Order: sequence, then structure tokens, then C-alpha cells
Amino acid sequence: MQEIIVKNVKTAEYKDVDLNKIYEPQGEHEKSFQFKNSTVSSPQQTEGKLFVTFYTLKPGKTAFPYHYHSGMEEVYYIIKGYATLKTPEGNKEVSEGDVIVFPVGVNGAHQLTNTSDDDVIYLDVDTSCSPEVVFYPDKGDFRILTQTAHKNFSMDSEVNFLRKE
Repeated sequence: MQEIIVKNVKTAEYKDVDLNKIYEPQGEHEKSFQFKNSTVSSPQQTEGKLFVTFYTLKPGKTAFPYHYHSGMEEVYYIIKGYATLKTPEGNKEVSEGDVIVFPVGVNGAHQLTNTSDDDVIYLDVDTSCSPEVVFYPDKGDFRILTQTAHKNFSMDSEVNFLRKE
């Protein structure tokens, strides 16, 4: 049976995440994909269907590459600070108190970058969807996520459906 979860953004334990070092430690990157996060709830921890996470972005940092989801809906609530949100319609400034709802599909493409001189703190709430396909339109890549695997692919490469049959 699930229980109620209460977690405070100010007292939560955060971990440092550096996507540049995780995925390509020797690579050169235009953007620095670094953040701190604290998981409030996830389907792996509970019987629920939501991912709920606090994020902190330092000045000049970006959380994730520009992307959209094929199955997951996502909501950001900006708790502190201001940032630039890249969308299909162009960049938008978002700030403390803003709620941003990202629909499934290309219209929900997004990327949040801290363009201020202070930390940005936000709450990210995602619906659970497995398998999930995440598209990265700027790179022409996509990522397949399941409960047991995360695999990255390029839209430029394709294999025959009946290969090795």
C-alpha cells in the first residue's frame, strides 16, 4: 500500500549529476548538462505512476538536451529564480511561480537553461510510461527507455525489420 510522501525542497538531500561526464567523459560539449536533483517519488520506489523530482540548476547550466516525449507528459513548477526555456516557438523566459505543461509530442519539445546569475530551483512532475521514446530534434537522435534499459539511436541509421530472421 502506498503512503503519503512529504518532502521539503529546502531540506531534501540532493545529488550532483553531470550528464557530460556520464555519457561522454572525453567529449567536448557546447553546453554543460549539470544539475542537482532530489527524487521525491518514482514508480520504482512506490506503486505510483509519477516521477516527482526537485532540480537545481547553477548559472549557465542546462538540465537536458532539447527533447520531447512520445508518451510521458511533463510539468515544471519554477520555485526560485528565472531561466530560458527553449520551445518549438522559440525561447521563452520563465520565472518563479511559473507552471509549464509539456504535452506529448513535438509541440512539447523543451530545454531549460539557467541564464541568470543565481540558482534556479524547479519541481519536475512526469507521468510514467514504459517503454518511452524520447526524441532529440536538434541532433536527430532518439532514446528508448524501459524499466531495465536505456538505449540511444540516431535517426540516420536504420536496420531491416527482418534482419537476421
